[in-house]
Amino acid sequence: MKETSDDPLVMPEAEESGLINTLNSMGTMTPDPDIFSRAFIQFAPRAPGRSLDIGAAYGVATLPALRSGASVIANDIDERHLKILFNRVPQEHRARLELVTGEFPDKLDFPAGSLGAVLICRVMHFFDGPRIERAAAKVMNWLAPGGKVFVVGETPFIGTAKAFFPTYEARLKAGHPWPGVVENAAAHDPKRAGSLPSLFHLLDERILERVFTAAGFEIERLELFARPDYPADIRLDGRESVGLIAVKK
Repeated sequence: MKETSDDPLVMPEAEESGLINTLNSMGTMTPDPDIFSRAFIQFAPRAPGRSLDIGAAYGVATLPALRSGASVIANDIDERHLKILFNRVPQEHRARLELVTGEFPDKLDFPAGSLGAVLICRVMHFFDGPRIERAAAKVMNWLAPGGKVFVVGETPFIGTAKAFFPTYEARLKAGHPWPGVVENAAAHDPKRAGSLPSLFHLLDERILERVFTAAGFEIERLELFARPDYPADIRLDGRESVGLIAVKK
């Protein structure tokens, strides 16, 4: 995809919190990379293959990964996001950037063993359970040995999901395989209903460990972490997000 600097698309203005709305009502982009995205950025230049940023939006992780010297494939389902991203990339880094529009995982593909690192940041909480499983299997196939996947998702421990939490706990006790599925995202976050799809899947470390271990990954790091950069109504108790780093041996 080739774009010019006079492309009329512009990135939306940030909210007071710093979050930036996507153009397709698929959530927001944070102003800065989180701790797991920073780990991807640090690993990308020495990864055993090119790096893939899934759901790249306007480039919060792609831009610093390019600055670090990595070769990056930026993916998004909305071509407009990638056009804006391209125009934000300095000319000297553009030769190491490839833009790929496509819906992950079902409408996106790469040769087996061709990638060195994959970032899936704030994307999987829009997937149902089977789609998460398909995503993990595809990434395992795409990565070269020694390659790593970096995942970040929202958890049930966010302020806007307080009303849903009893349902989540009851499902956990009943052994439900996907206890965090919210069929109507607007119901738990009416303030942001216009920037969310209908399904929202609040993830926890049990889900990510089960799915990525079953796909063949060896987990290096898995934890809940705080989001001090989130608006006050989303923050809760320091467990707002879950992050995973796993390696293909």
